[in-house]
Amino acid sequence: MPVITEKSVGKARIGMPITQLRELYKGCTFSPAHMLAYGFDDTAAKPNGVMVKSGSRQLFLYFADWQTKKKVACLLAFHPAYKTATGIHVGSTSGQLKVALPAVTVGPNELMTEMQIAAVDRSEGGEEKQPIIQYVFNKQGFLGKNKDSIEPSEIAVLNAKISWIQVFPNP
Repeated sequence: MPVITEKSVGKARIGMPITQLRELYKGCTFSPAHMLAYGFDDTAAKPNGVMVKSGSRQLFLYFADWQTKKKVACLLAFHPAYKTATGIHVGSTSGQLKVALPAVTVGPNELMTEMQIAAVDRSEGGEEKQPIIQYVFNKQGFLGKNKDSIEPSEIAVLNAKISWIQVFPNP
């Protein structure tokens, strides 16, 4: 079973050279993708991400590091076979996520209003840190308790389905 960790999606790892990633996924197709579709700032207006597919099945998408464009900087899992240690995968419900990770909160994506991101609070010593794994709910209505707030809140809607899972490097 392919696993999602704080540093990887299956065999793909944050910091891995893209040449090595392409070697590991020989036989798959690599198609350009725009970052804006996934809630990231896309000022270049050209595709900066790459979708990896096996046949017609989307496995994951990666973005290269901004400086050299030679290493994996971010991964987004799309196939439900990729699962976290708690069994959460694309298609899991917001209720299942809340049970698996009781401290999870949800908030709107600042760039795209139809997207919400659930994440575990990883504050250390009072300093807020970016979560390493984020669970994205795209175009599914508001999931939190107070729809007028931009602050993260507890998940209140339990039947939304995870659209994709994002893995970022440790900040």
